[in-house]
Amino acid sequence: MEKRSTAFLEVAFYLSKFGVLTKVDKYPSPPARLNANKWNQAYRIFYENLNAGRTIIAFGNSLNNARDAFDSHLPNSIRIGWLSDNKSPNPLGKEAQIIFDELINKSEKEIWDIISLHSDLKVKDYKQIFDDLIGFQESESEYKKSKTEGGKKIVTSSVYERKPSLRNSAVQIHGLECMVCGFNFEEHYGIWGKGFIEVHHIKPLSEKNGKETETNPQTDLAVLCANCHRMVHRKKGITLSVEELKKKL
Repeated sequence: MEKRSTAFLEVAFYLSKFGVLTKVDKYPSPPARLNANKWNQAYRIFYENLNAGRTIIAFGNSLNNARDAFDSHLPNSIRIGWLSDNKSPNPLGKEAQIIFDELINKSEKEIWDIISLHSDLKVKDYKQIFDDLIGFQESESEYKKSKTEGGKKIVTSSVYERKPSLRNSAVQIHGLECMVCGFNFEEHYGIWGKGFIEVHHIKPLSEKNGKETETNPQTDLAVLCANCHRMVHRKKGITLSVEELKKKL
């Protein structure tokens, strides 16, 4: 289980305290500033910067649970949150209690100014991207659980671009046709393939040794079909360039 960061807990507190309840709603909606219709959409606003390796679904579940933990400690809360057996609020963890004490008397704007650096309010533009990422993440999870008939574990590796904004930028710049072979998923699979392409790091992520570096989608990313993406990475320790793979066609 990934440790919840200070920023993660600050976001959870904000979502808990400033959810909106109208006369026609049974449950609160996300804070108005987020302009999100559903809570999953609100959670995804913070996914890119705070996921810490979690899948999209796991991140949403974790943020929802952290939000629940704060609910029962807020005065006049519109949600019950987590309660102990005697119906009193469950004690907050040490880090969560520190966040609660620091933020409880701050205004919505003051807390937003703190957490806004971790947000991307354009997530509605990335709906298809999130759907694709969820599909990849779920399939990878299944592969990791699988074995061959001989009992050997199957090891998979994916360098599929996991930052929604970067993937969106790469597609906007490079389009949806494979930069090696020209394959277009929509042309071959119709509506099922619409908007789909894999995004390849020209310099493999493994070469960054875990360091955070800025990625330029114009020069550092390429769009490839699944076949060409696999061929680029076919041999361990060798990553072909787009031009090198084109010559092998």
